[in-house]
Amino acid sequence: MAESKDDVIDPEGMVAKYSVVRALGILGDTWTILILRAAFYGTHRFSDWQNDLGIPKAVLSSRLERLVENRILYKRPIQNGGRRMEYLLDEAGLELWEPLAAMVGWSHQWYRPEGPQDAKFRHRTCGCDCDLILSCDICATPLTFYDTYAEEGPGAGLEPRIEAHSRRRANSAIRHGEAVLGSAEALTLFGDLWAPAIVAAAFRGGQRFNDLVTYLRIPPLVLSMRIKELLAMDVLTRRTVEGSEHYEAFHLTRKGLDLFPYVSMMAKWGDRWRGDASGVPLVFQHRHCGHNYKPHFRCSVCNGRVHRADIEFLNLGPVRQADQS
Repeated sequence: MAESKDDVIDPEGMVAKYSVVRALGILGDTWTILILRAAFYGTHRFSDWQNDLGIPKAVLSSRLERLVENRILYKRPIQNGGRRMEYLLDEAGLELWEPLAAMVGWSHQWYRPEGPQDAKFRHRTCGCDCDLILSCDICATPLTFYDTYAEEGPGAGLEPRIEAHSRRRANSAIRHGEAVLGSAEALTLFGDLWAPAIVAAAFRGGQRFNDLVTYLRIPPLVLSMRIKELLAMDVLTRRTVEGSEHYEAFHLTRKGLDLFPYVSMMAKWGDRWRGDASGVPLVFQHRHCGHNYKPHFRCSVCNGRVHRADIEFLNLGPVRQADQS
């Protein structure tokens, strides 16, 4: 879907610092998600990505270089002294296993009805197929939207608005949606800057159209289009504001609320890898234990904390470790 010149707003516009949006500035792109998924599966070479995904050379080249610039991938010669390069997951890329796991979990829940043979993950520590439970790193109990809240952190303030990737260029990537996430619709949602940003803003209380425009500095026409898509996906629902016949508010549905682990893990990754010297923009509080928290995943079977080294995506294989060779 192409954006027209009417979608562009003042490039000098400033937005509130928000680590989710900072992360989406890189990851909110369909081709990038497909490239990273393949990297976790073991793809390292330009030609393999191109052959497997059918991605145009120029698009693949620009995405790989952007991932290298942001320490998500690093490149090295395929042979010592050779000119051909391969691309491997760097530390920031390896830590994307948590947002990727949240994408997989949500997509399985809503687009692949579960059964006894449809587990999403395997916890190698306990040997069981499992789900991943978003949990507090302080008290180890599950986290939900209803028992958490955010306060301004030391890095709160304004920064320049991030430009979105063109969706028109990503249209050919959507055909991979069913194989990757069970639905082209799910890949369209995650492979976008604005749709997840709207969901994240809704978790922070953004419900009215003008509030979302102001908070995200999103072009009104683009916001209207994305809200229409999120309504069609049943991620948002529309309600008339109480006491008014003219204003509507948009609320997260059950399906939308189930995106909380994804938004939480994107914020965590963005805090670490897209932050600046001023500190985190938001500090997250857990009402249950009364502490600041960082989210992590625990195994639904043994309740043990899940680390990158001991989780296996059943549709991807083991999560890879940093290549030290």
